[in-house]
Amino acid sequence: MKKLSAAVLLVLVVLCGCSKPTETVIPGDITTWDKELAPSAQKLSDEDRKLLAGYLARAKIGEAFGGKGVPVGTTIAAGIEDQKRWIAERERKEAEAAALKEKLQAERTQKIAELDKAVLVTLLSKREVLKDYQVNRYSDYQEFKVGIKNTSTKPVAGVAGSLEFVDIFDKTVGGVTFRITETIQPGSDVVWTGGRDYNQFIEQHKAVWNLESGKYKTRFVPETVIFSDGSKLTTGE
Repeated sequence: MKKLSAAVLLVLVVLCGCSKPTETVIPGDITTWDKELAPSAQKLSDEDRKLLAGYLARAKIGEAFGGKGVPVGTTIAAGIEDQKRWIAERERKEAEAAALKEKLQAERTQKIAELDKAVLVTLLSKREVLKDYQVNRYSDYQEFKVGIKNTSTKPVAGVAGSLEFVDIFDKTVGGVTFRITETIQPGSDVVWTGGRDYNQFIEQHKAVWNLESGKYKTRFVPETVIFSDGSKLTTGE
């Protein structure tokens, strides 16, 4: 019995004398990591090994760009904790960025809704005009007629935005921008006629040119509505 107790005591002494792998100091010389650091790292849990690897990678990248690298005397435990703090801070910033993006998108959606209530915009016609040297038209031309109705309670002094062309597969294939500075009384409407020289090497020009009547729809993307009293609605872009 005494011999057994002595043997158990010896084992406990040996175990207490062994340091934990997390107490291993990370060598400053990366060339010694395989020999001096790897044996301790292999004894870590999978999660801790990943955390340590992340910390070491950040330290070495930072050192390459003029940082301090791994501070002298840093243990594996300290490196793991530093990586945990870094991950927590990164996740906090990502969460804040996501919240800001959601807030800005909600604000934009609200602004667009207000603009849509102020004016009604629709495509009246799309026409392809071929070049004709006899009338000094040296390139093909895309002509658009757009109707704008003031659906607000105040006179409108200007409208800016664009019409997107959406094909039968519900894919936006192109668009045309417009700006008018004509006063539109509440309930009244005007027609904007404009266009652009056709460039066959611009995919959107070609896609809009080839859209067949009845096989596409348009979507108004508002930018700004300015009222005669100086107030305005805008998407902020």
